[in-house]
Amino acid sequence: MTSTVILSVLDQFGGSKLLPPEKIRWIQPAPLPSKPIELAFKEALATPIGAKPFEREKCWSPAIIVSDYTRKYSPFVSNLIGMIESKTDDIKIIFAGGTHIPSETDFIRKVVGEDVYGRYQKNIRISSTKNPTSKYEWIGMTTRGTPLELNKELFDRDLLISSLNVQPHYFAGYEGGSKALLPGCSGLKTITTNHGYVIGNPDCRELAIKGNAIREDMNEVPGVLREFMKIEHRILDFVLNQDSSMVRAAYGDPNEAHQQLAENYSRRAHAVKGNPSPLVLTVADGPTGRNLYQALKATAFASNLTVPQHEPKSTVMLVASLEDGVGGDAFRSEMELYGRMEPDKVVDDLKKRAKLGKVTEASQKPNRLALDSKRTDFMVVSPKAPGPVEELLSKTQIRFYRSIDDALGSLDKRLYEREVAVIPHGSSTVPLTS
Repeated sequence: MTSTVILSVLDQFGGSKLLPPEKIRWIQPAPLPSKPIELAFKEALATPIGAKPFEREKCWSPAIIVSDYTRKYSPFVSNLIGMIESKTDDIKIIFAGGTHIPSETDFIRKVVGEDVYGRYQKNIRISSTKNPTSKYEWIGMTTRGTPLELNKELFDRDLLISSLNVQPHYFAGYEGGSKALLPGCSGLKTITTNHGYVIGNPDCRELAIKGNAIREDMNEVPGVLREFMKIEHRILDFVLNQDSSMVRAAYGDPNEAHQQLAENYSRRAHAVKGNPSPLVLTVADGPTGRNLYQALKATAFASNLTVPQHEPKSTVMLVASLEDGVGGDAFRSEMELYGRMEPDKVVDDLKKRAKLGKVTEASQKPNRLALDSKRTDFMVVSPKAPGPVEELLSKTQIRFYRSIDDALGSLDKRLYEREVAVIPHGSSTVPLTS
């Protein structure tokens, strides 16, 4: 069964004749017990965490905040609309996109459903620094000095309810929680300042909340919003198994409820112990695999499983569709600048830029690649990636191939003479070696 599942995953990308089933070691957490979406919703609302029950909230003019097309989206929009309509129909629906390209209409309709879309189309907003209609306003500072500029569409609301998927994130610890606001609904200066805390900081990584400067900075935003704008933020976040079945949802305080979901459920659903391997093949599945910028998150997770100081050097092979291309001009510029630079020089230069306030929203990508490249090389396989992906990677030390076997054929056979670790859900699986 295991081999069948893995081979079917590889077959989506042309398969491999050089990796027989007996050489493949499947890296995937065991699924947690699942439940129907309606039950998860009812349980979450019946047991709020760190917040009053919804029935006691003011909720005169609320907003529902959901993720954009680069994330697994919330199944609870219609449930939330039905619940809120008992109090008011003055409801905004905000798609939190941070610096991403705005979500398209087809995706929005799929997330909210045709009935909700028909009734609330005029109340739907897209928060993105690439959306000309998104306007941001300064409301205060975090204790680390991050200037908080949030989308003005939030400011005529009294209650924000965000609903995001909680899974590991390669520098914020986990998706979800206060990430709905920062970066989701924040301006570019806020995002770049916050993301700059990752530079040269190994504590800003997957599965880390306490001591993670980026996550701790994000977690201050709801408090600033409450103090200066009198707007409350609640979450209805959720954890999914790798097959997208519902594990658990939680309603309540954006930090307390999120931490419980992250540490008690996401960590169990998405982290798995495994033996190190000199070659790790990871598949950037789902929406994360659509562009190179997002797909490289899977390489960060997979690098945990490589063998340090191996001879020949360990390698992570990223397999992804990359159908949407590179993933942004800022990312392209950062990769062109640092793609062939030595790792220590990359981090040193990024630190200098961070002190001058000149990092971009994409600077964390070459930072993590530099940190991980001390123990592993990287290669990318994508049969159908558009030309600009191949062109960009040709300017870096990341090798690009159109087939798995072409990539394998370029490697020293000692890397895969015994077994290869394969992560079929690389976008949300964090392998641990201890």
